[in-house]
Amino acid sequence: MCLLIWIEAEAADRASLVTAAHAASEFGLQVDVARASRWPWARSKPVRATISEGGGCACGMLSDDAAWNAETSAMRADIVEPLARTLETLLSLGPGRLTVAALWVGERPQQQLDVTPAELTRLVRTTGLRTKTRYVVNRGAA
Repeated sequence: MCLLIWIEAEAADRASLVTAAHAASEFGLQVDVARASRWPWARSKPVRATISEGGGCACGMLSDDAAWNAETSAMRADIVEPLARTLETLLSLGPGRLTVAALWVGERPQQQLDVTPAELTRLVRTTGLRTKTRYVVNRGAA
C-alpha cells in the first residue's frame, strides 16, 4: 500500500493551485498538480495535487514506526517542518478553499474536519495528519 498526501480544489481554481504548488515546492518537497483532463466532461471535476519527496507516493516520508492502521500518519522528523511549510504556502497562496488528506491508496476518508490553515499546520507540526480524515480548509475562516 502507498500513502498519498493530496490537496484538492474546485476545477475553476486550477491556475491558483498550480501557482501555489510551484511556490510550495521550494521547501524541499515536490507538489505535483494533476493535468487537466482532455475530456470535456471531466474538466469540471476537482483538481488534485500530491505532496511527495520526489514524485509519486509519500511512503518515503513516513517514519520507521509508521503503521497503516495508526490514528495519524507518523512522518520522519526531518520531514515535519518542510511538510508544514509546504502546506502553509499552499493554503496561503492557493484557492481560498482546499481539502487535504493523507490516505492510503484505495482508502476513503471516514470523517471530515473543518479547520483553519493555522490549525492544520499546527496539527502537522504536533500530532500529525489523522488517517481516514479529510480536512476542509477555508482561508477566510477565523
